[in-house]
Amino acid sequence: MAARFWRSVLGIALALAVLSGVFLARGFSLPTSTAVVIAIAMLPALFIAVVFSSFAIAQFARNELEERCTPRNVLRALLSEIAEFPLAVLAMSLNARPRSRSQAHSQAHSQAHTQAQTQAPAPGVVADTHRPVLLLHGFLCNSAVWRGLQMRLRSAGFGPIEALDVEPLLADIDTQAREVAPRLLALQRRCDGERVIIIAHSMGGLIARALLRDLGAGAIRRVVTIASPHHGTTLVRGLPWPDTGQMSRVSPWLRALNLAQEGRFAVPIASIFTGEDNLVAPADSARLKGAELHELHGVGHFGILRSRRALDCVMTTLMQTDPR
Repeated sequence: MAARFWRSVLGIALALAVLSGVFLARGFSLPTSTAVVIAIAMLPALFIAVVFSSFAIAQFARNELEERCTPRNVLRALLSEIAEFPLAVLAMSLNARPRSRSQAHSQAHSQAHTQAQTQAPAPGVVADTHRPVLLLHGFLCNSAVWRGLQMRLRSAGFGPIEALDVEPLLADIDTQAREVAPRLLALQRRCDGERVIIIAHSMGGLIARALLRDLGAGAIRRVVTIASPHHGTTLVRGLPWPDTGQMSRVSPWLRALNLAQEGRFAVPIASIFTGEDNLVAPADSARLKGAELHELHGVGHFGILRSRRALDCVMTTLMQTDPR
């Protein structure tokens, strides 16, 4: 569903560019084909405008991280996000069409078995198919955002690794967690009861915490969240969907979750975040009492998923408690 959404966004943008080209041709007496090419070539300006606007809005929600959010770091994050956001949109729009749940489960089981039988481990790494990892993406995203991290995890000997397309896309977070729970438990069963590591980006971190609330430490080994709005974000203000309402700074759902969990998590939890986050605002919303905190700078909300520093941080965090 997210892939269709982003394909629609790109299609609408392209149609508007063609229409603008036609008007440009008439207004400046240019050949229509030339004007359309010029208009399409200006499409990146649309992505730049979206990213720049998100950074500008986020600046109004500055916080105690402000002293470390230097102009240089903000500029680095802005330039990084201008490149990373279009790449993420393109990857998500090209992601394979979601399969039915039974097809997905069957293929995942087959792939896990095949990898255990045939896939050679990275040099110096002992093959181990009992270090299961579940990857949960954020709002309006899909599993395509995880490709970089998946390679790092496999190289380190983690597996099987399941990157889900969380649905329903705009449902409330509890509903999304209930949809994910059977997949997590199925992954645990395939690994002879080995507890599952959850790594989650953005809203996925809240889904992970709802899963921890519902399933407990018997199913989950540890949780790593990346750029997650644990205390809400101002940038969802006015958005009408149930999950965006739960990510509000004044969300009763989020307040109840924090009261129940913060400072007394049943499993180790880490929060990796950036002080220049352009979608989680204020950025210190990612701070979580009782969690292992990793503060980065100079990278934005999507850029953090491909940042070498962030990926190194994820791997270091995992190896501290699972050094196999």
